[in-house]
Amino acid sequence: METLATTHIGQIYYIDKIVGKDQGKLRELGLITNREISLLSNDGENAILKIAEQHLALNSHYLKQIFVKKERSSEEIIGLSHLQVGQSGVVRLIDATGEIKRRLMDMGITRGTSIHIHKLAPLGDPIELRLRGYALSLRKIDAEKIKVVLEK
Repeated sequence: METLATTHIGQIYYIDKIVGKDQGKLRELGLITNREISLLSNDGENAILKIAEQHLALNSHYLKQIFVKKERSSEEIIGLSHLQVGQSGVVRLIDATGEIKRRLMDMGITRGTSIHIHKLAPLGDPIELRLRGYALSLRKIDAEKIKVVLEK
């Protein structure tokens, strides 16, 4: 079992348990068992975490008290283009390189982002998505490169 102090930046983890005298304080900040969490940056002394849609800065002292487990291996990862209207997914990876990957990331499609399929064009291409509070239209060929886990 590993603590947040030893995790990799960008990887999504799930809180397993919190130990130490600061358990109550950390729970008040939203750090509860089985909640999704990822490390956005860590300079060795301080770190920035992403919990749900919030960012939280913590001292490394606290990171050592938070034990995490890796992603659930039972998750089925599928291409975004396979979702139906009304379904939502969480981005796990972008299966592209170079210019296309950079363009998708510039549009806000990054690991851990929740994406909702809002509409389809009459012939099925492009797809209108909702993410980060805005609407985005993508071609199906680009949407297939975005691998997601279906949100329930």
